[in-house]
Amino acid sequence: MFSTQADYMESGPEKIYSLKAGAPSTRLRQECADLIQKATLSLHKLDQCPDAFMYGADPGSSVFRQEVAKFLTEQYGDPVNHEDLWTNAGASQGLAFIGSFLFQPGDVVFVEEPAYYIGLRALRDDLAMKVIGIPSDNDGIIVEELEKLIMQHSDKLRPPKEKKPYSAMLYCVPTFNNPTGSILPTERCKKVIELLRKHNILAFCDDVYNLLSYTDDRPPPQRLFAFDDKSNADYKGNVISNGSFSKFLAPGLRLGWMEVPERVRKVLKTSAYASSGGCFNHYISCIVAVALQEGLVKDHLLMVRRVFHSQLNALCDALIKYIPGQFSYQKPKGGYFVWVTFPPDVDCDKLYQICREKYFVEFNNGSRFAASPGKFKNCMRLSFAYNECDIIEHCVKQIAMALKELLNG
Repeated sequence: MFSTQADYMESGPEKIYSLKAGAPSTRLRQECADLIQKATLSLHKLDQCPDAFMYGADPGSSVFRQEVAKFLTEQYGDPVNHEDLWTNAGASQGLAFIGSFLFQPGDVVFVEEPAYYIGLRALRDDLAMKVIGIPSDNDGIIVEELEKLIMQHSDKLRPPKEKKPYSAMLYCVPTFNNPTGSILPTERCKKVIELLRKHNILAFCDDVYNLLSYTDDRPPPQRLFAFDDKSNADYKGNVISNGSFSKFLAPGLRLGWMEVPERVRKVLKTSAYASSGGCFNHYISCIVAVALQEGLVKDHLLMVRRVFHSQLNALCDALIKYIPGQFSYQKPKGGYFVWVTFPPDVDCDKLYQICREKYFVEFNNGSRFAASPGKFKNCMRLSFAYNECDIIEHCVKQIAMALKELLNG
């Protein structure tokens, strides 16, 4: 049986309202369902429809990659070459594929802190890599700290091999960061590229929120991939941009893309896993290619941005209105999340328990986003994507009551 939003949130006799979920709401997923139905019917009328049920090309169908490249070029305001694209089965599969194919257990991965907690688990537990946290501020990675850490762990960087050409990985979310919402500024992007080239490190960027920009009609900040300029004399290809349709269409599609440099593509083409699968999600990619051709995805994205922007405003307004005592947050210009920081004596792990058990609301406690234990216990990540504005306000009011209870001890 398919689970519903209510199934997802209910626990015992009381309904748990969640500001945890990083996914579109039920209403937006229904809009996506209608879009996919239209595109599916169009695909099935085409003479090429039987090809959608065959193994696809390893990097994905050329039609899909060309349509994605045109779409991204328009949305980014920055050129995207379809030859750089490799279809994935969602951003998580992209990380698993690159992490397992280009790296090996024990390899070093530098991770900005706070970091997406499931990304941390994948790197540390699934891929058995050595995770090293990088301090960050309101603008993302502190590049000088990254440089210090690279030098400090230089003896652990692996010599490159033919099929594993990088000595280490940098895992980051440079644009509309998860969990903080930060944007890595241009000057820092340039300095990061210098370090990547100098020390033969691959930046794997989870660019899944880039298209969710709430600054009117202006394009989003340039992705780190764009700063790894192919025209530079010292260019080698040190950045992967890992994108997904999950955040603005639906996660159940399990479809995304990676922009990868040529030296990575050469290695990926030797993968038996990719070759045997014949594109990781061929049929759905054919449907989405039609949806892109018919302008359905563009229209849907515009609608989704308006909805998320409204919900972001509702969350921030509720924080100011209801949360007692001192706290701080940086209102993001895009993405899904607001990162809230309380004074050091506020334990959000304890607050979470009170919220869930007594006030029937949940959030992501900050300690989950630490690469090493003991950090960010006074922080929380709140998602504004999953709920309508009235539910968001209700959740914040409940958190405020739980916080008063915690502070009054």
